[in-house]
Amino acid sequence: MGKETSEISDHIKLHVENGKILSLKTHRVSKSVEEHIKEAVERILDRLTHSTLIPTLYTIIKELAINACKANQKRVFFEERGYSMSDPAEYAKGVREYKEMFSEEMSNEFGAKAKKKGYYCLINFNYTDGGISIEVINNAPIAKQEEKAIRERLEKGMAYDDIAQFYMDNADNTEGAGLGLALILIMLKGEGIDPNFFRIIIGEDSTTARLEIPLSKNYTPIRQTKPA
Repeated sequence: MGKETSEISDHIKLHVENGKILSLKTHRVSKSVEEHIKEAVERILDRLTHSTLIPTLYTIIKELAINACKANQKRVFFEERGYSMSDPAEYAKGVREYKEMFSEEMSNEFGAKAKKKGYYCLINFNYTDGGISIEVINNAPIAKQEEKAIRERLEKGMAYDDIAQFYMDNADNTEGAGLGLALILIMLKGEGIDPNFFRIIIGEDSTTARLEIPLSKNYTPIRQTKPA
């Protein structure tokens, strides 16, 4: 069986080669997308006999995909209103309006708009018996304020080992949606996975969230084989 590309619906494509999942491309995280992410995770972890990791890995990838799609949709929102991502005042105003207006209906609408403008979320799976690597990529640049917030959330997550304690300490945090990154690090620690295997790589035109799951002592991290 060679390389195949399936148009599963109007907003999701699945690329498969020789029975191995290569990538999942979408513009919004619908129930259908969630089901295909779960199917991909189950297929890979069942094959590698690490099915106990399915709930954690599925939750993490779904969170990252939601973040990526929302980032693209927010970019479209800013473009339509003529707000600058680099102007602190306009950025703050745009984010406030976006959060106040956000709804499931709006997600569907702006997901379609993101697709027309060429924005996407790409989930790449790569695995061997030695380990798994997943990359969730969105092709929209981010503002300096967003990069700063990401670093702060990752730093916050590194300081905790217990999810319940984290929720108690951040119950009144108004940036609830952004706490997902910190929770990812705590979940990895709970599975005995070094949180340093999770990285956010910010480029000029894209943002990549990369997660590696070593399954062997001989696993070589990607950062040791190629530049970030």
